[in-house]
Amino acid sequence: MPILYKRVITKHCEFVTRTKCFYYNTDNAKKPRGVRMCRTGEGKEKRNRHSAYLKRKYEMYNNFDVGDLWITLTHRENIEPEAAHKCMTGVMAKLRRKLKAKNIPLVYYAKTEAGATVRAHHHILIQNTSPEIAGLLLELWQEYGNIGHIKPIYNLSNGRLITYILDGGDHKGLTFEKYSHSRNLVQPEVIKRIVPFDSFRETPRVPKAEYGYKYTIRKLYNGFPDGDRYIYQEYELVKVRDEE
Repeated sequence: MPILYKRVITKHCEFVTRTKCFYYNTDNAKKPRGVRMCRTGEGKEKRNRHSAYLKRKYEMYNNFDVGDLWITLTHRENIEPEAAHKCMTGVMAKLRRKLKAKNIPLVYYAKTEAGATVRAHHHILIQNTSPEIAGLLLELWQEYGNIGHIKPIYNLSNGRLITYILDGGDHKGLTFEKYSHSRNLVQPEVIKRIVPFDSFRETPRVPKAEYGYKYTIRKLYNGFPDGDRYIYQEYELVKVRDEE
């Protein structure tokens, strides 16, 4: 069975995955999907959740940078998580309209979290395209609650902030996690190719970088063969200055 090699290139780092390669008939792929007659298997659900997790991570890495804003919104009243998420997206829609009237773009990524012992709150990454954004958001959100904090992003390449948002931070046992983002996100470049099965190696070969820089491998995961024999390998490629 050949391996599908996928390399996702973002502004801060690159992500490489090697997974099981499935063949399919391209003619059948153009046909509309029929009604699913049976529920999705547990292994497939797990892979779908992991793929969605990676997609969100790639989009955050590719659309935000040092100097952008990390904002936490809290509610004055204890409301249902779904209602809280709808409230937050409504406020972001109002903010977008106000900024559009001033020709200021709004690029954001938001997550609503809640749990049995955790009240609904929101984490938002916003591109700092104008100093007016924070003030307008504070003005709009005062009707519903408070702004927990507004912090500039000091470091995004180490992955701690994005991991904190995606994994729920210090909160354990979250029962509600829902995402929302603006439609003007820039998608990262994706390179795919099929490689032979015998090319798999537990220690990946580091690609060459331009003069003065080099790649280092971070968060290497070797899962071959894993439980469902699907994900063989994952790792991050970080470009650093070559001091030698």
